Order: sequence, then structure tokens, then C-alpha cells
Amino acid sequence: MPDTTDLPPLEERLKGFSGFLERLSKEYGMTTLELVHKLPATGTTITSGEAMLDVLKDVSEWGDILFITEAREIITGTSTAMPQVFNHDGYFHFFGTNGFGGHIKEDACKHIAFINRSFQKRPSRSIHFYDSDGEPMFKIFVSRELSGEMKEDQIARWESLAARFQ
Repeated sequence: MPDTTDLPPLEERLKGFSGFLERLSKEYGMTTLELVHKLPATGTTITSGEAMLDVLKDVSEWGDILFITEAREIITGTSTAMPQVFNHDGYFHFFGTNGFGGHIKEDACKHIAFINRSFQKRPSRSIHFYDSDGEPMFKIFVSRELSGEMKEDQIARWESLAARFQ
């Protein structure tokens, strides 16, 4: 457990925080999901991981998204369309024609968070999928236009999907 006595109160740090939630949570000795629960309610919706298949099926209709995975020493991302997802033998399977695909254990996701906040000083909308340890398995971000602005149609899809779980 890190020593947090010299850190400012978390509520103060979260005001205007635009960095990586995972790093901040480690500074304060909590899981990323515990930190997400402390984000402003107006920008965050958290639901059960049981909605994972429904969420991924909806996202597969959005067009290109940014799919991010993170481990301790590496962050990887791909900008691609989310393939259609189906359930078979205890896994969610997804295979795209562009080489993007994989398998996710059906019961691995325990919570899903829809997060509307500034990230790296730019507005963002994302969906985070959390495991049983309260750490992200992967994240899906609303894609951006060449101008850097988020795609309006995806913002509308994100807002509609998040509203289903409020």
C-alpha cells in the first residue's frame, strides 16, 4: 500500500484530472474501478459486466473505434471496426476481416463503465471493461475525425448506450 499522506485529497486531484486513471489509482492505493466510482456521477455510468455482449454488439455497428489494451509496461491500441461478437463455449468470439479478433472469457468482465471526461486535455467518451480485480481488461474510445474532434454519430451512439444502463 503506497503512502498517501503527502498526496493532496483525491477529490482535489480529480478536479480537472486529464491523465490515466490507472496511474492515479495506484498512487492512491486503490483499484482503477474504485477510482472510477469516485468520478463525477454526471460523467460516469457503471453497470454489470453481464451487459458485455449487448454493449459489444452495439459497438460493432459504430464503424471504426479505438480499442485499447493496457498491461503494466505496454499500452496498445488499434483503430478499427469492432467485429460482430457471438457467444460460444463460454467465450465471446470476435473476428474481423481486417485481422482484428479474439476471444474473451464470458464471465471475465465484472463491471462496465461509460466515462465522459477530459483525457489528455481533450474531451473523450469511452467504455471500460473491468475484471474481478477492478482493473481494466480493455477500453473502447469514440473515434475522432481527422480534425481531432470526436465523431458526432458515435457520440450519439455512446450516449444512447450509456443511457440504457443508468
